[in-house]
Amino acid sequence: MDDDVPLLIPEVNPDHLDLLAHQQARRGWERGFVVTNPNCTSIPMTMALAPLQPRFGIEAVVATSMQALSGAGYPGVPSLDAIDNVIPFVAESEEIKMNNEPNKMLGLCRGQKIEAAGINISAHCNRVPVSDGHLVTVSVRFKHKASVGDILEAWQSWEPLPQQLNLPSAPQPPLVIRMEDNRPQPRLDRDAGKGMATSIGRLRPCSVMDVRFVALAHNTIRGAAGGSVLNAELMYVQGMLDVFTEQKTEVQLPA
Repeated sequence: MDDDVPLLIPEVNPDHLDLLAHQQARRGWERGFVVTNPNCTSIPMTMALAPLQPRFGIEAVVATSMQALSGAGYPGVPSLDAIDNVIPFVAESEEIKMNNEPNKMLGLCRGQKIEAAGINISAHCNRVPVSDGHLVTVSVRFKHKASVGDILEAWQSWEPLPQQLNLPSAPQPPLVIRMEDNRPQPRLDRDAGKGMATSIGRLRPCSVMDVRFVALAHNTIRGAAGGSVLNAELMYVQGMLDVFTEQKTEVQLPA
């Protein structure tokens, strides 16, 4: 969460890489930089919100996660705690990350820091007996009212930078919209886009907020190594890694 460290989802905030020049200067680094992945549960929610924020403005979000057992690592949650059970606590920092990270990722880059999006987020994080795939139910209130049709059109027309560049790990499309009443489901939908896409479904009006929906992403692919690979692909095509590759190659050349 440091001001000069990009918390990167390439589809959502590629412009936050502009912070790196300031980061290097501020920290006195001649080469190298720090770019981080977001929390694996923040990713599907933020991917779903990203096309909506610039069009409608987001005031508030209530989100409840149902997080897979693999998110706890190995050996993770003891089997007798997980079977026939839902654990309404994941980690001390999990709900803090869910509340804070989307505001950083959806914020505006001001050259030397990120201006947070200012969204009020209330997150409830739960561990459920699913092997892979974090599912989040999301209710949203907008500054500028939007119909279900408006939301659907914003999702369907979203073509972020990694997809425009046709990066190898970028899912096409980034958002897989399920129209069935009972989708997405972790077992059926977590591998969409080779595990890199966010699946969205059950879009409908909300009598308390404005709209509500369900979002799902693969926590150990998009939420971990796959996300890092896509970050590197984006930085590579933007020329941010070339200098390091050239220096390494020069060192390895025989005399």
